[in-house]
Order: sequence, then C-alpha cells, then structure tokens
Amino acid sequence: QATPAVPRIFFGRDLLIKEGADYVTNNAQAFLAILGPGGIGKTALAQKIIGIEAVKEKFEKRCYFMPCDILPNVASLIQGMLQCLKIPAQEGKSQGEMLNDYLQFNDRHTLLVLDNFETLWYSKGGRARIQTFLEKLFNFKHVSILVTMRGPDGPGNVEWYKLGTGPGIPPLPADAARNMFFSIVGNKFDVSEKTEIDKLLKELDYVPLAIRLVAQRAKSSPLKSLLRMWKEGKTSILKEGKGDFSRLTSVECSIQLSVNLLGEDAHDLLSVISFLPNGIPMWVDNLRKMLPNLENLDISVAELLDCSLVSSNGGNIYMLASTREYIQKKQPIESDETIVLLERFYIEWMRGIVDNESKMNEELHSHILNIRKILNMRIGKILKQEHIEVFREIGDQQGVAQCLQSLGNIHKLQNRYIEATEMLSKAKNQFEVIFDQIGAAQCLRSIGTIHLMQNRYSEATEIVSMAKSQFEEIGSQQGVAQCLQSLGDIYRMQAKYIEATKMLSKAKTQFEETGDQLGAAQCLQNIGEIHLMQSRYIEATELLSKAKSHFEKIGDQQGAAQCLRSIGVTHQMQSRYIEATEMLTKAKSQFEQIGDQLGAAQCLNHIGNIYEMQNRYIEAAEMLLKAKSQFEKTGSQLGVAQCLTSIGNIHRMQNRYTEATEMLSKAKSHQFEQIGSQLGAAQCLKNLGDIHMVQGRDIEATEMLLKAQVQFKEIGHKLGAAQCLQSLGDIHQMQNRYIEATEKLSKAKTQFEEIDDLLGAAQCLRRLGDIYWMQGKYIEATEMVSMAKIQFEEIGHQLGAAQCLKSLADIFQVQGRYVEAIKLLSKAKSQFEKIDHQLETAQCLQNLGDIHQMQGRYIEATEMLSMAKTQFEQINYQLEAAQCLKSIGNIYQMQNRYMEATEMLSKAKGQFDKTGSQLGAAQCLGSIGDIHQMQGRYIEATEMLSQAKSQFEEIGYQLGAAQCLRRLGDIHRMQ
Repeated sequence: QATPAVPRIFFGRDLLIKEGADYVTNNAQAFLAILGPGGIGKTALAQKIIGIEAVKEKFEKRCYFMPCDILPNVASLIQGMLQCLKIPAQEGKSQGEMLNDYLQFNDRHTLLVLDNFETLWYSKGGRARIQTFLEKLFNFKHVSILVTMRGPDGPGNVEWYKLGTGPGIPPLPADAARNMFFSIVGNKFDVSEKTEIDKLLKELDYVPLAIRLVAQRAKSSPLKSLLRMWKEGKTSILKEGKGDFSRLTSVECSIQLSVNLLGEDAHDLLSVISFLPNGIPMWVDNLRKMLPNLENLDISVAELLDCSLVSSNGGNIYMLASTREYIQKKQPIESDETIVLLERFYIEWMRGIVDNESKMNEELHSHILNIRKILNMRIGKILKQEHIEVFREIGDQQGVAQCLQSLGNIHKLQNRYIEATEMLSKAKNQFEVIFDQIGAAQCLRSIGTIHLMQNRYSEATEIVSMAKSQFEEIGSQQGVAQCLQSLGDIYRMQAKYIEATKMLSKAKTQFEETGDQLGAAQCLQNIGEIHLMQSRYIEATELLSKAKSHFEKIGDQQGAAQCLRSIGVTHQMQSRYIEATEMLTKAKSQFEQIGDQLGAAQCLNHIGNIYEMQNRYIEAAEMLLKAKSQFEKTGSQLGVAQCLTSIGNIHRMQNRYTEATEMLSKAKSHQFEQIGSQLGAAQCLKNLGDIHMVQGRDIEATEMLLKAQVQFKEIGHKLGAAQCLQSLGDIHQMQNRYIEATEKLSKAKTQFEEIDDLLGAAQCLRRLGDIYWMQGKYIEATEMVSMAKIQFEEIGHQLGAAQCLKSLADIFQVQGRYVEAIKLLSKAKSQFEKIDHQLETAQCLQNLGDIHQMQGRYIEATEMLSMAKTQFEQINYQLEAAQCLKSIGNIYQMQNRYMEATEMLSKAKGQFDKTGSQLGAAQCLGSIGDIHQMQGRYIEATEMLSQAKSQFEEIGYQLGAAQCLRRLGDIHRMQ
C-alpha cells in the first residue's frame, strides 16, 4: 500500500531508464544508485527501470520494492523483506536468520529496490547496524540492489553504479518539462501564454515534482492568477490535497525531510547558500574567505551534500530554485553581519581580479548573480562608491544605472532635491543607453515626484504624465498604476480633491489587477488622507482603518503605522486630543520598532501641534524641539522647517511676536527656500502676515498676505490662496471695513467650497456672522453663526462648534439678553473642557465674568474673572490674564473700593507693559485717573489721564484719546 503508483505522465528520462536497465540486466550482480534531491523523480525512475521487459525477464517477478521512508530501522527493513518475499515464520529462528536462510537456498536473480534509503541511512539509531546488514546482502551474489536516496553517494562499502553523468539525477530538459506540464493541464492555455509558462517552469528549475504540482494548480486557475500565486506564495503553493502532506504531495514537505537530517552548524550555511543565486563557486578556496564568522564549514558542506540540499559541480556548490525559495522563507539570513561580510568579500575579490582580464572574464560568470544580489541589497541600505565601481568593472551598465537611481532616491528622501534630480537624470540616460525603458520611465516618474515635493506642480504633472505614456507603450501596467498614484498625489497637494480621488481610484484598480496589494493599500491610504483634508473625518477614519488592515495583512508595518498616525491626526482635527495623542504615541512606538526614525519624528511633531492647540505651550515646544532634533538626525530638512514653523506659531500664540517672526523667517529662508519647498515658504509668508495682523500692522500684514497669495496661486495651491483671502478679510474686519471684509470672506468661502474644504468654509461662515454682529445686524449674525455651527457639527469639528456657541453668546450679550448668553457660554465652556481646550475655557469664564459685571452681580463676576485669570496664567496667556485683572479692578472701582481697584489696575498695567500691549496699559492709566478724580485727587488724576491720552495717540487710538481729553475737561471744570 505504501508503494507509489507508476507515473503515467513521464518525459525526458528515456536515456536514464535505458542506462539503468542496461546496467541491471548486463551485470550478474548490480548495485545501482539513483541519487539526487527530493522531487527530482528518483522513485519514478526506479519504477520505470524495473518495468522494462529485459529487467522483468532477468528477475522473473523477483523485483521487490521497499519504501524505506516507513521503515525506520534495520528490524523493520528485515520484516518488510520477509513480507515481500513471503517467507513464513519459523519457530526458534530470528527474522534475520529466516531471511539469511531464504537467500542462501534461493539462488535465482533477485532485485531489491530500497526506495528513500536516506531515512534509514541517516536514522538516529546510527549506521553500524544498517551497514552490517547491507554487507551481508552484498555477499549474496545473486542479489542485486537498486537504491534511491538523497545524497552524492550510495550507502556502505561497495562500488555503486551512479545513474546519470553528474553528481545526481539532473532536472528535466526544458522541452520535457513543458510536455509534462501540458500533458497534465491539457489544451487550456493559448499559444500566446506559453512564453509565460516557460518562464515559470524555468523558475521551478524543471524539477518534476514542482512541475506536476504547479500543473495541478493550473488546471483550475487562470494563468494570471497562477503567476500571482507563485509570486506571492512561492513553494507554499506547490502542494495538492488537504490535511497531512507527504514528500509526494508537497515540495516543502519533501525539502523539509532533508532539512530535518542536518546538524545544528549546517543550518547557518544553508541560509547563506539559499541567499546566493550562484551558490558558492570554487567553495574550497572561497568559503572561508566569504564566511569567516561561521564554524565547521567543511563539515557543514558535507552534511548539505549528503542530504542533497545542495549539489556540487566542478568545485561549485549550488541549490535548486525550489529549495532556495523555501529555505529563504523558512531560514533567512538573520545577521546583517553576514551580508556585510559577503559584500566585503566581493569588493576585495573584484579588486584582486580586475587587472587580469582573462581571469576576470573566466571567473566573473560564476559569481555575477551573487554580486548583483548582494550589492542591490546593500545599496538599499547604504550606497557606497565601491558599489558603482564594482558594477562598472564587471561591465554591468544596468547595475551602474540602478546605483545611480538608488542614490537619487536616497537624496530625494533626504530632501536634497537638486542632487536627487541630477542623479536620477544620469540614471535615466544610462537606462536609455542599454534600452531599459522601464528603468528610464521609473527615473522619469521619480523626477516628477521631486517636482511634487518642491511644489512645482505643473512640471510634476508634465513629467509624470510622460512617464505614464512610456509605461503604457511598453505595456507595464504596474508602472502606469504608479504614475496614476503620483498624479493623484499631485492633485491632492493642489487641493484638487475630486481629480485626486479619481486618479487614486484608477490606480488602486490597476494595482488590484496586477496583484499589487501594497500599491492598492497605499491608494486607499491616500484617498483617506484626502477625506481628512476635506474635513470629512468619518469617511477618512473608515478608509484609513481599512488601509491599515490591508497593510497589516501583507506585513507592511510601516504602512500600518502611517495609517495609525493619520487616524491620530483625524482625531486631532476633531479636537479629540486624548484619542489623538494616544494614536500618535502608538504610531510613534511602531515606527521606532521598525527603525523608522523619520516616521517617529513626524508623530512627535503632531503631538507637539496637539499641545499647541490645547495651549500647553511649554510641552508643545519641548515636543517640537525633540522632533526637530530627530529630523536633523535623519537629514530631513523639510521636517526641521516644519518644526521651526510650529515653534514660531507657538511664540505667536503667546504674543511673543519678535521671536515668532524670527523663527518663521528662519524656517522660510534657511529651510523651505533652500530645499525648494515653495509651499512651505508661502505658508511661512502667510503666518508672518498673520503676525503683523494681530500686531495691528495692517499695511505690512496685507503686503505679506498678498505676496503669499500670489505664491500659492503660482504653484496651484488653492487651499493656501483661500486661506490668504480669509486672513485679508480678517484684516478688513479689524479695520471696521465690513463691506470689504464680507466680500473677501465670501470669496474665500466659495473657494473653500470649490475644493471641498468644509472646515475652511465653516470658518468663513462664522467670521461673516461676527461681522454682522459688529454691525449690529444681530438676526443675520445669529443665522450665519448657527449655519456655521451645523457645518462644524456635520464634519465632527467639536472646537469649531463650541466656538460658534461662544459667538452666539456674544451676540445675545450685546443685545442685553444675558440669560440666553449665560446659558450658551456655560454650554460652550463644557464643550471646551471636554476637548481640553484651556484657552477657550478661560475665555468663556472671562465672558461670564463680564456679563455678571453688567448685571451688577459683582461677587459672581469677580469669582469668574479670578478663575479665568488663573487659567490664563497656567497656559502662559499673560495679556488675557492682565485683561482679567483690569476687569476686576473696574469692578472694585464700581464698588467704590478705590484702594483695591488702584492696586489691581496698577498690577494689570504692569502686565500690559510686559506683554507690549500699549492699549491695555493706556486703558489702565485712564481707569486709575478716574479713581483719583472720584477721590478728589485732581493733580494725580490729571497726570494719569494725560499719560493715557499720550499713549492712545501713539498707537493711533483716537477714540481713547478723545475720551481722556473729555475727562480732563471735566476735572478742570471741577477745579
């Protein structure tokens, strides 16, 4: 039952069958060894040989087939022979004695076929007993033995006739492999598909078992699916049936049987040989030089040869493709040190033969695949000049081009765009010289993505479109998909979200058709990020979560971490700061685990921005400085510039305008402009304009913002242009030029809507509501702010919705509708507390204090303002804290508590002076003057009001100056 059936489909072995049959029939006693690796067809050859008529005639049905893989020791082998020979049990005799007696008295020609004899030969019981048993068999001159086993030699001390001319049974010839495949599959495939099938069979090294199993797969799978399965699964697909697999039904099971026979030391060498496509040429001379870190190398080679995991030919040891694929998957090289040693060996080896042209040409062919693989792996990690030199020396122009291409891509990752473009252009020219259209098109696409990073969107679109056309001409669907992906990214950066989504969806479809799960997942990720930019947070989270799952399925930890980071940013934009920080911290840990310091630094940058949004400026600055340091270590100038920008924004929020201006100017000139990032430079220009705006320097602010707007338009960045328009509207609003402000903000709102930026549109609506409020158009203001609130709620932007509640409270407050105002402010305050927004929470307390003051509820007002002051101080908002002090001083004045009022207003003035707020300081002087007047201290009152008047005039606040002049007139009349 354990004897396998004789194969019906059998090609390419006629000469071997004839050779084996001739030897067995022409020698009185034959010792035939059929040797070779698992799956090569040893058992089938043995069956075919004993089926030849001449063999049958000689042995007259006395050919006995014994599958030794189920006979683990000598005792079981003897028992198996007794059963095959049908020897009855004899009382008082051992099984060995019964077999010996039988063979002595039955002297007719007998052939014993010992199949898979390596199971016994390498058994744990040792060889002594099996060797003794074989020696006894050899002594029976009428007994011939045919043995099949893995290894270079037959067992025992006898001269075996090895079938074939090489070290073992060779793989099938290409024609025989093709015939075998199509005999199993039938006429399923078109003639046009046969070239691809030939390539697949070659990759299988024409090993019969592998061909039979892949053909079984092909019977039920289209060719494209079959090729995809092989590309993704390699040897894992070479099996049939389910459940327990055997050496006959699984290539991996067959190989593992040999691996199980190895000693511990041989495993490391096995991994190295599987890594090297050429194996180890002239291993006796080269092995120790290649791997000085491994011990017992000669013994390990012997073990590998004994198990047929490697073959030897002309002094070279090598491995069959299916074995190589399986070992690389199961036992890859674990030590980077080994790869470095191999790299060092080949660089020195090349230097040793480069001057001897005849020797170089002779030896290079046997090493060339190893050199290419090692160098290609190393240039992916660290590119050296020696790599390019080696490729040049071996005349490998493609290798030179690939090195230049890799060097260009490294420069690109480091934001060194000029050097990157230069290298990639050289690589492109080199690829064109050797007619490698795919390599040239890949370089063209990379140059296009560099223009994208420089925000040169027109050039980027043009070059990537050219690359796409080239890929289409050569029929590279993968290349076309990558170009579509890049075009999607270009549109995304220009805020052309509809076009971007369309391109990325096309790319995703094409990646799926080619079986590129990574490309498809990246497109899904990019579409999710588009939804994030459009403030469509629910859809963004859903798509990014899907992409993350896809990355995890294919084992791409970096892609999964990137999605986690983007989901964190989505929570950040929704003011869900706790969840955002948690997600970003997780993503940072994942980046660190895979050694991606750039990804970890980006997470730190985002966490710093979250602290900034929460007005936790000390922690924010600390986190951003950490991120900046990491960006510097990774050579990311862009990351450094972004950190400087964020730190500048923190200074701006703290009213430290000089430091903010210095930091943003540095980021713009020394970083963004140096690396050619026009977008970053334009954003800095806009931020500088915003600083001038809050300082009341409207002319400089307008000039900066108009310049930034022009730059955004030049690079096609609609979002930036709309944001500039929004800020220009804010300036007009502060100048009380409400018609121009409304016009600018309405235009900005339209532009945000055109690019599907719901957040920007909602912010414009709220600002328009504020303008109506300032104009006393309370109905229109309420309507506009309510609409904005609904939009913020729809996109899940909790901060914006809470700010609308606060604006509605302000509208009710100026109308004297204090009950409704208090109710809305309390609700807004709760929402701000929920999202941990300390600044807005403190402002709500301040506004509640002001309302209580207006209602004459001075105790509640003082309590609220004191709480607000404490919160402002905690988040280092000294200007706002000073305003609270001033308001408390005014309450004391209303209560005729002049001493406390003067003390509080003097403290407030001191803080206004420190923050550079001349307006606040002047208002305090005016209030102190009023207190002196009420106390009849007219000289002091006159002095204070005169100082206040001068300060109001200095800052151009004519209303304040006029009010001081009126009060001074009142004092003169009183005197």
